[in-house]
Amino acid sequence: MASEPSAAAPAASAARLFDPARHEPLTTLPWDASAARDAIARIVADAVAAFEGDRGWPTHLLDEPGAPDERFCMLYMGAGGVIWALQQLAALGVARVPFDFRPHLPALVTRNRETPFVMADGVASYLMGDTGLLLLQWKTERSPVLADRLFAAIEGNLQHPTHEALWGSPGSLVAAIHMAEATGEPRWAALLERGVRTLQAQRLFDESRGVWLWEQPMYGQVARYIGAGHGFAGNVYPALRGRSLLPADLVGEVMAGALDTLRALAVHDDSGYVNWPAFVYPERPGRVPLVQDCHGAPGIVCRLAAAPRQPEWDALLLGAAELTWRAGPLIKGPNLCHGTAGNGYALIKLWRRSGDVVWLERARAFAMHAIGQVEQARAAHGAGRYSLWTGDLGVALYLRACIAGADDFPTLDGF
Repeated sequence: MASEPSAAAPAASAARLFDPARHEPLTTLPWDASAARDAIARIVADAVAAFEGDRGWPTHLLDEPGAPDERFCMLYMGAGGVIWALQQLAALGVARVPFDFRPHLPALVTRNRETPFVMADGVASYLMGDTGLLLLQWKTERSPVLADRLFAAIEGNLQHPTHEALWGSPGSLVAAIHMAEATGEPRWAALLERGVRTLQAQRLFDESRGVWLWEQPMYGQVARYIGAGHGFAGNVYPALRGRSLLPADLVGEVMAGALDTLRALAVHDDSGYVNWPAFVYPERPGRVPLVQDCHGAPGIVCRLAAAPRQPEWDALLLGAAELTWRAGPLIKGPNLCHGTAGNGYALIKLWRRSGDVVWLERARAFAMHAIGQVEQARAAHGAGRYSLWTGDLGVALYLRACIAGADDFPTLDGF
């Protein structure tokens, strides 16, 4: 790696595809698996020490609690996600967790519904609402009653108006995939197929670009998002992730349409770098494209790295991963949603897709940088960030992925 151009010094031609002010120079520390294991142990020990029983974990100021002592419960940035992550790390043999969290799980759904923004945007969300928490509880209890509640929540979310992954059906369909794989019951695959077909019918034809997109009315505005967090890539993901459970012609239709749309909307330069704006809307000119999991190239790679092995897909995904590397770590911090670890998953996904070990080396370079970001943030704030998608636990899972050479993105690829 010493002979490679640094991620901290992007080529001039790439810089117009992202905002360099949102990124920072990559650490020069070499990959050290022992340092990664030690960082995981520190993150876990900190989370264990901060656990307050049914109250869960303190909410970090950067996660914007509505009141100083407000506690969150959802998978995305609450107790549900921290518990899931700690259980995963323990099951993978990289952490010791001294608690049995099962007594605390039943109350999470009720407590989460008391969060004002969850109630405002729909309680069946996978990462923010009921479905993720019910799946977490079912995983520990395997209760038929819980399975039925989860099925009803997913089914009731098929017509959610946001047409995106955070609140709408594309997110909750991920729970159906996990249940289909865990139980083998045909009803879950049938529910997934119904959801994917419903999503396809909910698309709109964008006259300005000549492509099919979904429209997202959220947070008091309407947009047509492209990325993984709220947009197009996140909507395609359930069909690709659940392809073994779906009719081949349906998966083919979704992926052919996805390729057409992403090729049409991609922003290129003469070096082969590729990115996408956060949204497409003629009346609302976009800013310089972001480079993070929720919006931009890394999320496209993380959700669609299993796309068909075709030259067109290969070129898009390679260009997106190259742009992610050239942009470098995010100043926002080390987290999954909009941080260095989330971007690092795009690099490790490219390694799995291409077989080129340079991508694993690059992912591990991002891992070493993320370790430093966690430590710096803890020193600055006097505490860790107890969250899966926005905090330290997601980083711990990314470090484990880099140690093991695994590319399973937390809560999406596996549960």
